[in-house]
Amino acid sequence: MINAMMALGLNFITGVANQFSLGSAGFIALGAYTSAVLTKEFFHAWYLIPLTALIGASVSGLAGYLVSIPSFRLKGDYLAIVTMGFAEIVRVIFLNWNYVGAARGYNGIMKWPDFSWAYFVTGSFLILTFTILYHLKISCFGRNLWALNEDEIAAEVMGTPVARSKRTAFMISSFFSGLAGAMYAHHLGYISPGSFGFLMTVNVLIISVLGGLGSMSGSVIAAAILTALPEVLRSLPTGDIDIRMIVFPILLILMMILRPQGLFGRKEIWDTK
Repeated sequence: MINAMMALGLNFITGVANQFSLGSAGFIALGAYTSAVLTKEFFHAWYLIPLTALIGASVSGLAGYLVSIPSFRLKGDYLAIVTMGFAEIVRVIFLNWNYVGAARGYNGIMKWPDFSWAYFVTGSFLILTFTILYHLKISCFGRNLWALNEDEIAAEVMGTPVARSKRTAFMISSFFSGLAGAMYAHHLGYISPGSFGFLMTVNVLIISVLGGLGSMSGSVIAAAILTALPEVLRSLPTGDIDIRMIVFPILLILMMILRPQGLFGRKEIWDTK
């Protein structure tokens, strides 16, 4: 569920708004550290985790808006480089900030009292994330983003507010990435800067691409597949070479070759025939 939330946040900006962002790990880290610090240092109550998670998500959303102001003067690969640089800046700040454990990591984070609460709250946030992003996708705002996706110049000529639409989309995407980060922190009870490296962004991007860029339901299904698949492959025999680590990449490569648009492309699961 946490992986699905991360993928939904990235898919909205990359799939719907067609803005290639590599900064997901930075926004996830901001949400995770903000919520973790608030519950450990100030609130001291597990039932306030949803509140601190929303605060952490808001911090990520604000950071996303601030990053979008200069970033959207750029396009394509240059935008990706800027957002990747932002994620690395965030990681380095936490890596050198002793208040949150620096390189040692931040431990003692308040966790759920049992798995029932973990599933209930995380599931509720996943449903909320999916519902909001799906309805935004099919709304007038989402159609503006689709128009920008197809032909930015034509959309601007027709009166679409290009800069405002992009910034709003980036802020929304960052908000839900931060919300997923908060759930990630309280699920594990320990986070470190190393957890939010470039590999995390790549993993989230793989889930989004596999499900289909622009497909909200595709992201959820791909998250379920890619989270469960490594565990299923654990049953394969192991020796000097871990076959599981060979089979998994091969399956991904075959998927990208045979169906490059992902499982559902831009459609939702109920739209396919």
